[in-house]
Amino acid sequence: MIQNADHVTFAVRDPEAAIAFFAHLGFENSHDTVIDGGEPAAFMGDPSMRARHVTLELVGSSPSFQIQLLHFDPPPTEVPADQTRSAHEGFNHLALRVDDLAATAAALVAAGIEPLNEPMHFIGRNLQFFRGPEGLTIELAERLDGT
Repeated sequence: MIQNADHVTFAVRDPEAAIAFFAHLGFENSHDTVIDGGEPAAFMGDPSMRARHVTLELVGSSPSFQIQLLHFDPPPTEVPADQTRSAHEGFNHLALRVDDLAATAAALVAAGIEPLNEPMHFIGRNLQFFRGPEGLTIELAERLDGT
């Protein structure tokens, strides 16, 4: 039985920029290491893979929620397309629940993070999307029923 989400992993070209972006959302760097071959690399289909692996922990989350970043060395030869607001199969966006959409959105805008839409109401939630690092779309969701 699934209990809750544990983490989501993004492969990024600029880990420092991604770390800074997610810090605005309350994530702290809790673990920073290098995968250099071994079992994780074999699982990903490349036994010689080398990548920086950064774990960002959402401060105060219970249960714990993490965003994990992979920075490959050398970088992949194919550069992923900008996923922001595009219609395609595969990953679309990450939604993060917030207590106060207006206050959280204002803090992000003040930090120079670009909103992709005006706040909207949909299925019992107030929602707003932001441009995340490397073209990722991040949705902020404020549930109106308190659940």
